[in-house]
Amino acid sequence: MVVALIVTLVDYLGRWSTPGFWVRNLVMHALYWSPRIAGAFLLTGLLSHSVVNQGFRRWRAAVLSVAVLIGLWSSLVEPGMVRVRETTFSGIPASTEPVRLVVISDIHWGLFFRDDQLVDLVDRLNALEVDAVMVAGDWTHEPPPDLTAGLAPLAKIRHPVFAVLGNHDVESPGPPLTGPLKAALQTHGVQLLEGRVVPWKGWELVGLDDQWGGHPQLQVKKLWPQPTSMGTSPPSVRLVLAHQPDTIALLPKGAAFLSFAGHTHGGQIWIPGLTPWVLRNTNSEQPWWNGVYQTRGGPLLVTPGIGTIGLPARLGVVPTIDVVTLQR
Repeated sequence: MVVALIVTLVDYLGRWSTPGFWVRNLVMHALYWSPRIAGAFLLTGLLSHSVVNQGFRRWRAAVLSVAVLIGLWSSLVEPGMVRVRETTFSGIPASTEPVRLVVISDIHWGLFFRDDQLVDLVDRLNALEVDAVMVAGDWTHEPPPDLTAGLAPLAKIRHPVFAVLGNHDVESPGPPLTGPLKAALQTHGVQLLEGRVVPWKGWELVGLDDQWGGHPQLQVKKLWPQPTSMGTSPPSVRLVLAHQPDTIALLPKGAAFLSFAGHTHGGQIWIPGLTPWVLRNTNSEQPWWNGVYQTRGGPLLVTPGIGTIGLPARLGVVPTIDVVTLQR
């Protein structure tokens, strides 16, 4: 643990850090390094105590061993178990082309999601036969100072990349890195969509600001000046990308053929009963956390994300690359 604390302090220095939260940030650094450096020793010690002791001490050591084992699994194993989830939507408008899209979110490159994991993610994306990659924000979390160098693997993605920023990218909360982050992403070929309509293969790609750190309400009024009606208007050719699922609740009726969002991490650590309560009270007003939902503005796909926040752990919610097929 002493070694873990020393490494924590060294790693903490020189990173982008959220102002006023240095204690929290230091604790998060310790939570990242302690399982990696001291976890195996702690588990070995507890297991030995459960063997050599008797009675209550044996049972206490056994219970703690199970708790530590779950902690090591959730911090060292499950965050690396990236899965690919396929979803198909039919009935696309006649004026659009059938496409396959990757949808990811919440990479949180930096403190918990390291450089080698970013390289591995890019390799996974390049192995998929898709037409574009959609990234629903939260690119960073307490990253190294040189964002352009750190995010350089993104330039190797062989598909067009369309994206928005998330709340941790626009100081809600997060360090003041929005300007340098935008510059780094654009340097590596990422097309930011906030407040824009980009024609692509007969579709209109629309991006909206993060709801905590931006002004998506104003963008919705500007981009959809007249309310639409599914009964009188042709099917929308718009694909909407936002960070928070709540943002999609701002759309008028029938505003999009399909929307994408992230932010919730699918709960990240799923405890039945508790995790949904936490999500509704701290993270999202709408019960849209992971999967496909029907909303007033049209169908919504919420992806559970790639990285982690708060705790460097996932339990019952593995990192997910969503592959979405839009067909006739």
